[in-house]
Amino acid sequence: ALSAPATSARISSHASALLSSGPTNPASISNVISNAVSQISSSNPGASACDVLVQALLELVTALLTIIGSSNIGSVNYDSSGQYAQVVTQSVQNVFG
Repeated sequence: ALSAPATSARISSHASALLSSGPTNPASISNVISNAVSQISSSNPGASACDVLVQALLELVTALLTIIGSSNIGSVNYDSSGQYAQVVTQSVQNVFG
């Protein structure tokens, strides 16, 4: 559950890691996903791989929303969505090959 204390702590850690190396850095996103999968798996040994992946991705989305919600955003370049889709694709491929 996203509201569990351990999950909240992981999400804060994810947000911090993303901010320190750039939230659009594929390696940073890959590391966050890998770390989340590892931590979720170890704390939920009976969880399926699919459940772990879904939880990790929800934590990543929540961390990114935390960053966005705390930011001062002026204008949004909607034309860059394709570029960011490639970043996400590369990040997931780095983790799962």
